[in-house]
Amino acid sequence: MTTASGQRRASRWMEDYFGSASFDKALPKRIYDDIHRQQFRAEILVAVVQLAVVAVFTVMYLATPSSFAPDAPVRATPLGLSLFGILVAVRLWFAATGQLNRWLLAFFVFAEMAVLMFTIWAYHLQFESQPSLYLKSTGLFYVFIMIALRSLRFDPLWVLLSGFTAAVGWIILTVYAVVTAPSNPVTWDYVTYMASSQIHPGGEFDKVLAIVMVTVVLSLALARARRFLVQAVTQTQAATDLSRFFDREVAERITGADLSARAGYGEMRQAAILFIDMRGFTKLAATLTPPELIQLISEYQRLLVPVVQAHGGSIDKFMGDGIMASFGAVTPSEHYAADAVTAVDAILAAAERWKAERSAANKPAPNVGAAIAAGEVIFGVIGDENRLEYTVIGDAVNLAAKLEKHTKAEAVRSLTTVEMLDLARQQGYAAADTKKILRQRDVAGVVAPLDLAVLG
Repeated sequence: MTTASGQRRASRWMEDYFGSASFDKALPKRIYDDIHRQQFRAEILVAVVQLAVVAVFTVMYLATPSSFAPDAPVRATPLGLSLFGILVAVRLWFAATGQLNRWLLAFFVFAEMAVLMFTIWAYHLQFESQPSLYLKSTGLFYVFIMIALRSLRFDPLWVLLSGFTAAVGWIILTVYAVVTAPSNPVTWDYVTYMASSQIHPGGEFDKVLAIVMVTVVLSLALARARRFLVQAVTQTQAATDLSRFFDREVAERITGADLSARAGYGEMRQAAILFIDMRGFTKLAATLTPPELIQLISEYQRLLVPVVQAHGGSIDKFMGDGIMASFGAVTPSEHYAADAVTAVDAILAAAERWKAERSAANKPAPNVGAAIAAGEVIFGVIGDENRLEYTVIGDAVNLAAKLEKHTKAEAVRSLTTVEMLDLARQQGYAAADTKKILRQRDVAGVVAPLDLAVLG
């Protein structure tokens, strides 16, 4: 039992820190696909940077005078750059065409480091010297560059593969240099090591240890970064999904808040509240099939929601065929009333065009009614800790709902109070047409008569 428990803990640790494929695929598919797309772009970036490095080194090689004999048996640098460039170009093609699976990528990571090791090994042939020469060359620096380039992709597996391939490769190079040395290849004296062709085992061990340590540190850093990447993608997807259930401004407020939302939180605002309703919806619902009804509501909402948002409004909720929106509640505004009245004008114009298009197609073409009211409201969170909702509360909300119902009694499409219309004009609303005024109207649920303005 203890062994099995330890294995499970080790497996979880590996999944948490080294991001296995099974761990990724345990994520929701849309999040896994998003991470996969980011990793794809990262692989393209790795290849492009590697090709840029090849190009820089090629220019440097061509611009630097040769320090080896013209008849050298091997020209290590151009050979290595050519092989490496071909490998990277082929890998880039596989990546760009979507054929670069994990096994192919593993082959390329291994092969690219192997080419570098081969190039370093070939230095002693190029300079026609003992193999120990390459152990003191600057080729080791390129090993670290290669490992570091692998960190451009948020996957520690490839850093580990590249780094441990390099470590094993350097051990092989060291062993080869010792075995093929003509005589007395090893010294423990550092000065002798630096001034001769002899090999210092401790110095080569330090190089291997440095490769391993850099690999491990980079892998752990990438593993942590990968976890943050998964969290970031998950939260981004959650914010995107949230914006489909909440108004965009509300979703941004929830995801960008310093503290988590809690029931009872509220802010006082001066705002305008808009209610929109589809006329005759109940009768239509009795005559249409469920798919036709859903299509009708979807068309209606797709038509009017962008209009509301284009004029600074925030959708508070959908109530069947009704839409409730606010202006200046989610984000304070100095022209909330003007925005609301302008939005109603645009809504009525859009609804008329929609009605004409549906009539021309021999489809049910309902009218749309709307009403707005302005005043002090509370914008905040209601509900319990397990089910919260951002909404607006206040007399303006209640009045807007009652005015929307009263439009039917007055046989008009849209109403507001004269006081609200005057406020909108003070804030910059300037419609060309003169609004009809209805004096001292009794509105159901309102104690005193109101002076109303017909907006359309």
